[in-house]
Amino acid sequence: MKNVLFATTALIATAGIASADVTVGGDAHMGVIYDGTGAGSTTIKHRMRVTFAGSVETDSGISFTASSRATMNNGDDTATLGHNKVTMKSGGLTLAVGATHGAMKSLARVATFHGFDAGSLYYTAGGSGVDNNVGLGDGGNNVLVRFDSGDFSVAAGMDVDGNTQEIAASYTFNNITIAAGADSSNQWMLAAKYSGGDFSVGLGTNDNSDIVLTTGYNISDATSLGFGLDAASGGTFNAVGVQIAHDLGGATLTGAVGQVGGSTTVASLGVSFSF
Repeated sequence: MKNVLFATTALIATAGIASADVTVGGDAHMGVIYDGTGAGSTTIKHRMRVTFAGSVETDSGISFTASSRATMNNGDDTATLGHNKVTMKSGGLTLAVGATHGAMKSLARVATFHGFDAGSLYYTAGGSGVDNNVGLGDGGNNVLVRFDSGDFSVAAGMDVDGNTQEIAASYTFNNITIAAGADSSNQWMLAAKYSGGDFSVGLGTNDNSDIVLTTGYNISDATSLGFGLDAASGGTFNAVGVQIAHDLGGATLTGAVGQVGGSTTVASLGVSFSF
């Protein structure tokens, strides 16, 4: 009888594990950055980020996903799990709680990402980016409801304390996506993106009168060229830069150079990969 009970218990436990999908993945990079600040302006950077995720699907077709990640920057050996999120999805309807990125940043964001560490030249030099301070934070504790139907998406979000609410929508047609979002603090952002063949372009603005323009072109199957411009209100340039990225087959080598603040030259060269 004991053997039967042990066997039955093991079978139930194994069945529970088999019905779930658990994944571990992440990304890493290493490289050198020149921030143009004078002595000590050249630094070596490296980072590893590990993401843990688990998902199940009910008999009725509702899927649940939970994820968290740990980030180890440079010499930091004390990384803790964070950026936690739990998501429930049924058909085109999604409910997410945690680090949801918010409605505006999920649908109406245009950012200049140039550099091997997935951050723009502007971010590398300590800037905030054209829309980094608009909308709910990327790593905040938020609630998001999103509905996707074909080429149309709409989302509403708020922080868990109910202090800020926001809404956004996007629509795609003929390789063009237009999007808009606004929140209860009178912040807003607009975005337009085109992607067709080997060419892409994005244009965005917000209530601060900032403007971002990004373009990309695939020179070959392995090599791409990118350009980014972040202009502040009044016509001054927060950042302008160009990058070239080459696929090494499992990793990407990226070099970028530009200016921030209208006069400071910055540059970066590094390699990144996912696992």
